[in-house]
Amino acid sequence: MLPRGISLRPDFLVNLAALSSSYALSHVVKRPLVWGYPISIMIEPISRCNLQCPLCPIGARELKRDLGVMTLENFKRILDNVGRYVKVVALWNQGEPTINDQLPEMIAEATRRGIYSMVSTNGMLLHRRNLIPRLLDAGLGELIFSIDGLTPDSYKIYRIGGELDVVVANMLEFRRQRNARVSKRPKMIMQWLPMKHNQHEIPYLRAKAKAWGADSVEIKTAQIYTDDQAMQYLPDAEELRRYQRVGDRWDTKRRYQSCKRLWFSTMIDWNGNVVPCCFDKDEQYLMGNALTQDFRDIWHGERYNAFRTKLITQGRVEEMCRNCTEGLKSYYIPLDKLEALAPPEIPPVPPENMPKQPDYSDIFDLPVKE
Repeated sequence: MLPRGISLRPDFLVNLAALSSSYALSHVVKRPLVWGYPISIMIEPISRCNLQCPLCPIGARELKRDLGVMTLENFKRILDNVGRYVKVVALWNQGEPTINDQLPEMIAEATRRGIYSMVSTNGMLLHRRNLIPRLLDAGLGELIFSIDGLTPDSYKIYRIGGELDVVVANMLEFRRQRNARVSKRPKMIMQWLPMKHNQHEIPYLRAKAKAWGADSVEIKTAQIYTDDQAMQYLPDAEELRRYQRVGDRWDTKRRYQSCKRLWFSTMIDWNGNVVPCCFDKDEQYLMGNALTQDFRDIWHGERYNAFRTKLITQGRVEEMCRNCTEGLKSYYIPLDKLEALAPPEIPPVPPENMPKQPDYSDIFDLPVKE
């Protein structure tokens, strides 16, 4: 399955073939061969957040690197530098992207270049900063609303500093304005993390997402760093956790040790610093800077290839890889599977709210039982 937003254009197919073949051959010869350039990138518009979510380094105020804001000028320079093969840009990392006043202009620039753009937000600031019409005008491809509680009481346990009523109002207004344009873009996704304090809400996700204007529901497993966090936040059902206990630590349930991200994508922070991926929160594995160096030199440079070599020969042994979601069965969970794992004392999902299509494409045409 192709990444969201990817189109089968000839230049993309040639680059994809080069990346895929070099990725596969690298594992055979046990040394890094990189014959193409990233097809997707994450760019951090800002490293500050208005909420204090306890499992997020920026929310917990634990990020050790410098904080700041990317300018539109630097965003354009980075796109020029990374190259014409980029087809998807995810505009988030450690921070709330809607705090950056130039976010819509960044999206418009990506749209102008034929790059599919995605934004993940806590949804609190869309109306206050007049972002709804600006994001619609900019050509945003996908807007993800992170909502981890279906009532104000459950929501505020994790989304500390947020107000569910404000987020829902913003979602409804976004959907209203999108509908007024007779458009289906950007796609609106309600993202939800199953945790101990909200697992009882599983049967109501489908109906709530429909009522709040989302096009789909995305269930992503929570990340933790300590035993205390595991005790407090991980849901009871083993199937809803991305971790297994290995000795004295929590480790992800990996299907394989390799990592495609080092061949197919890259992460660029607000200041232009290039790191392997979004799990390098504090830039411990700095590869270079896309504002001061030619990205081709970074991508094929000694630091990147040393990191790839360690991955090929030793597997994901670096500490940052402990939370990595690459190759997990339990990173994203289908909604019907999640509903099947709901605690037995919770009423089941009404039959009329169950999907009938294999790809769940009919979810939001279903009736909702109040």
